[in-house]
Amino acid sequence: MSTNECREFLRKVKNPDQDIRSMAISDLLSHLANMTGSLTRDDSDQYTQALVVLLLDAQSYVQNLATECLGQIFKLIDSNTTFNTVGNICTRISQRDIADGASALSVALRVLVSRVAESTEDKSFVTQLAYPIVSALSESKNMPPDVNIDMFTALADIVENVGSLLAADDEPADSIQALLLDYSAHPNPTIVRRAFAVLGKFVVHVSGDRSKSALDTIFQRYKDSTKDSDKSMLLGVLVAIARQRSARIKHLALPIIDCELETVDDCDSELRVTSLLAFETLARHCPELASARTNEIYAAAIKAAKYDPNYNHGDDSDGGDADDVMGSASDDDLEEEFGDEFDEDIYDDNEDISWNVRVGGVRLLGTLVKSNLLCSEDAATKIGSVLIGRFKERLDIVRIEVLATYTAMLEEIKVRLGPPPATVLAQTQSMDVESAAANAVVRQAPQAVSALLSAARQYPRSTETKQLMFTIFNRLCTIRRSVLDDALASILGAVVSALAANDFAGALQSAATNIVQTNLKLDVLEFLREFLARDDMSDAADTFLFTVKDGIKSSVSSNTLKVPATALCVAGDMLVLLRVAADSSALDVSRYVPWIEDMVNLAVSVAGTSDQLLRASAYNFIGTTLCQFGDVVDGALVDQTLAMLTTWKNGTANVLALIHALNIAVSPSTHLSRQSIVAVVPSALEQIDPLLRQSDIKVCTSALGVIRCLSSYYDLANPTVSERIMHGIVAIIEKSPLSPPVVALHALADICAHVPEESAKRVAHSLVKLLSVASVHDNQSNVALERVYEVVGKRFPTTAEQWKVEILGNWQQAYEEFVKQRSAKSNDAIQAQFPSSMLATAARSLLALFVGRHKTADQAWTSEFLSELLHAVPKSTVEVAHTCLALRVLGYAARGGLLAQEPELTKQLYSYAASENDDVRNEAAFALGSHVGNNPDMLAALFNNATASSGASGTSKMQAVKAALDLAIGIKRDACAAESLWAQVTSFVQESQKPVSDVVAQGLAVFATTFPDVYVPRLASCIASSENAVAKVLFITAFRTVIADKHLSAQCDEQIKLVLSTALASITDADVNVRRLTMLALFSLIQTKKELLEDLIPTIQPALFQQTEVDASLVRKIKMGPFTKTVDDGLEARKCAYQCVHMLIRHAPLVVDGAAVVDSVVRGISDEQEIRIIVQHIVTESIATLANCYAEKLEDIVGAVETARSVKIPAKAVKQEIDKHNELLKSTIAIFVNLMPIIKPSRLQSGVFARVQEDMNNPANDEMYLYYKSCIESSGAPK
Repeated sequence: MSTNECREFLRKVKNPDQDIRSMAISDLLSHLANMTGSLTRDDSDQYTQALVVLLLDAQSYVQNLATECLGQIFKLIDSNTTFNTVGNICTRISQRDIADGASALSVALRVLVSRVAESTEDKSFVTQLAYPIVSALSESKNMPPDVNIDMFTALADIVENVGSLLAADDEPADSIQALLLDYSAHPNPTIVRRAFAVLGKFVVHVSGDRSKSALDTIFQRYKDSTKDSDKSMLLGVLVAIARQRSARIKHLALPIIDCELETVDDCDSELRVTSLLAFETLARHCPELASARTNEIYAAAIKAAKYDPNYNHGDDSDGGDADDVMGSASDDDLEEEFGDEFDEDIYDDNEDISWNVRVGGVRLLGTLVKSNLLCSEDAATKIGSVLIGRFKERLDIVRIEVLATYTAMLEEIKVRLGPPPATVLAQTQSMDVESAAANAVVRQAPQAVSALLSAARQYPRSTETKQLMFTIFNRLCTIRRSVLDDALASILGAVVSALAANDFAGALQSAATNIVQTNLKLDVLEFLREFLARDDMSDAADTFLFTVKDGIKSSVSSNTLKVPATALCVAGDMLVLLRVAADSSALDVSRYVPWIEDMVNLAVSVAGTSDQLLRASAYNFIGTTLCQFGDVVDGALVDQTLAMLTTWKNGTANVLALIHALNIAVSPSTHLSRQSIVAVVPSALEQIDPLLRQSDIKVCTSALGVIRCLSSYYDLANPTVSERIMHGIVAIIEKSPLSPPVVALHALADICAHVPEESAKRVAHSLVKLLSVASVHDNQSNVALERVYEVVGKRFPTTAEQWKVEILGNWQQAYEEFVKQRSAKSNDAIQAQFPSSMLATAARSLLALFVGRHKTADQAWTSEFLSELLHAVPKSTVEVAHTCLALRVLGYAARGGLLAQEPELTKQLYSYAASENDDVRNEAAFALGSHVGNNPDMLAALFNNATASSGASGTSKMQAVKAALDLAIGIKRDACAAESLWAQVTSFVQESQKPVSDVVAQGLAVFATTFPDVYVPRLASCIASSENAVAKVLFITAFRTVIADKHLSAQCDEQIKLVLSTALASITDADVNVRRLTMLALFSLIQTKKELLEDLIPTIQPALFQQTEVDASLVRKIKMGPFTKTVDDGLEARKCAYQCVHMLIRHAPLVVDGAAVVDSVVRGISDEQEIRIIVQHIVTESIATLANCYAEKLEDIVGAVETARSVKIPAKAVKQEIDKHNELLKSTIAIFVNLMPIIKPSRLQSGVFARVQEDMNNPANDEMYLYYKSCIESSGAPK
């Protein structure tokens, strides 16, 4: 926008014609919304001054546009102009009379400050905006309430966005706090309420002593209040603080609870509602403190939930037949009953606010359950019974809250119970602690059902009541499937009526709860789905289902979204249950057959719909019918539907749905006759081939699923078709050879069993080569790959040798390439990696191939086929390759229990473990360890042999020990072997005077992770009791290995927590290496298992911070020719200590000792490069939370910075020394820049602060100046 345009605008806005003024400011708003860049200083001043004047325009429309322009223009002007604009507005506000335009000014101020505070990165500037606001509020206390509120809102926005900076700046923080406390005595209650609300935000966002002082003031005023309205307002402020910063109010939680418990039942409704909200908030955010008053809070909640002084429930009647609950069955009555209007008879009294109390009481009951302040059984018996008694609450808003809370209670109990027992047997076996809660719910269910039905009858037009009724039925079934069986006769009428209602009936009428569906029918159908998720059928359930089946059928014809699809899903679940009942209890399902056939015809009729969800549900129902009752329904219908499911056309989505349904229909448990399936197999197999060649992975996967389902019918297919399918599967594997789909490997195994032997021979070379590069690590892939080769070995035993040659050739080629690359004198040697994945694939394939071959010959497995591969002393590359493969096969065979315990074989494996070839030794370690692990009585001998051996042989045998431990203890969980070997290993470690291999530590970790109750405490005891530093180092390494395991059980975590104080006590050990390893363990715990450390952090901090100090006894000087070098043996340990401090700042900022952190920062600034870089991160991440602590030590910190940045590079420094110096300089400057926001501007003008900043900001200091500017720009600190 040019200067001329600016002048034109200024001319127009001074025009006395209001239309011209309006058009001018409207045009300006459009320009500002689309403008980029920034305005010049002169234009900025003129625009903002003109806009401020327009806020006093006589036309409110102009005032509103001016306000919005100010809300936009701040992005285009500099901070000085923004500050002047805020000051200008505040000055005009303080000069206006009460009714003279101050409201428009205050609204503009609120909008401008709010947007600046939210979007401006320079938070120190935002802090400055508080000064004119505080000044205006201090000068004039007779402003209108709405003006005061706007200004307090602006002040609150500043506090919320820059609270951390206010904590470190005395001037604005003190002035804001003083102003708010001054206004707390204002004669206008509205202003007082707003002042305290902002003071509450001050407590939340401003840390340190000021926050504590403000909180104490609020609490004292709260305690001294004699008026219920004042007390309610102050308690509301305390509640808001607790919700946002519960840690700051924890020490007041019990006093607040005790104070409110004294008066909660006798105070007025407004205060009572606030009291209940306070209980709810403190129970949710400080449950450990509220637990001391659980019984009293519970009693207050019960009384509040029943509080209804203006209504007498004594005339309510629970009578009436259950069948009448939902009205008569006529269409007119049903339409009236399920209409969209709420009850016209609901009691309504605008002056009665007791419903707020009841809602508060009900919500508090729900919080007591969610916060675990009541055990599950008490929740069900105490709270559940109270809520059931309130199901007929006269006001919709309260009744819905009661029903929703009861639903949430059932969900919480369900979570604590875990998966529900589906069978009667499982129910009787469920005798754990939580089963008492389930039993309580079951005992309560009849009362709950009766009350729900009564409420639905009493308030027939309250749709949400009915929806929540069925939702509660649903949740009851998740706790115990058969819980409603005795009440099904009562529920039946409600279900039938709901399913028979018109489509428009039952639409959700309000947003009072989000736990119901969007339609009553959907809630009913979801309840039925949960009810049907069982594997037993009582007589009552049979009668119930037979009656509601027609309602399910009619729902398929509904025009309401999701209802038809859900109805078909319910019908499918019903078929599964009927089949289970027919098979297990000889239920006569013949009377259901006509309904089943009608449902199939209905599904066929809707299968052509454009609704994908409905179409898929229809196909799935058809597939389920064929699977469960294909032997019962009409044969012509079976043929028709099977033909439909095997005609794949009309787009990818339709094909996928059809294939999925077909997989259901012909699954292994199908009741379709073989003859029926045989009729469609040729057609299906003919269509599979082109599907396998599609690019859509979902289509290919579905086609592979069909191949698996039809695998037992391939003998009916044309051999040419089977061969084409095999090539199609191979093509899929070729698309992702490194990680072939598991289903593709299984499908390949299925098809290989049915192709001619000649075909298998033809693909052997290409297929083995393809599979040899597959990286299979997970168990499913391993099983699938092995199955392919086992099928080949069984189906074509004479071809097995050919496949063996192919497997061996591919592995040999890969190994030779590796050896060649490793022997190169270039970077290829560094990058060479042993082809372990290919070896694993080859070994598994070869083993499976001959397992299948031996099964065909009905012979026991032997390793004779490996004899030609095992070379006693392998020398050539080929011999090494063959031996490695044979040893890996032996290892897998041993793990599968196929390898017999033969002395000669064991001797041979020991011999290979001492081989001169590294690769052979590694494979021998795996084979020997697997063999011994499968025969634990050999473990002691292996360990003795390993410890007696030295060099590469000893290392290899120790790896074999680890492999044996993994198998015998980690997988087979052999407790006897563990007990004997633990003593042997730990005794060896305790007696060792030389460092022991980390493999031993990994082995000890296996004991602890497998049997944590036994060996975690023992491992901690070994750490504490070992006087040998070598042994202690190994035991700590084992402990670190345990805590680094990402798959630890909860039991193991519990044991670790119990021994942490013992294990971490070594942080003060005399040996520096022990201290370093202990701190590494602490570092891992803080990062990954902070919850285990919470109670220990305060006690371990002093020892940790002690480790950040330089230990002079570890600093030594060594001579290197004419030079003397200083070596600090404690540097690595000190570095670990600082890393732990850094992690505490990041993961546990509320419990860290701020003063100790700052002291360590002062020391670290003068330390080595590695330490100073960590210190930089500590300062960056803690400056906001520890601003007060840093402020107290600013002189020391900046003094250390000055000393550090004054260090000069040695005169004849080498490049490495120069780089190190520059990195140190960067870290030092970054630390200072991070501190700048908490350094008062006045302090930057004198003393050490001025010297440091002047030196850094001096262009003559090239490197330092550039680093300083870079840090300033990246941090957003004021320049």
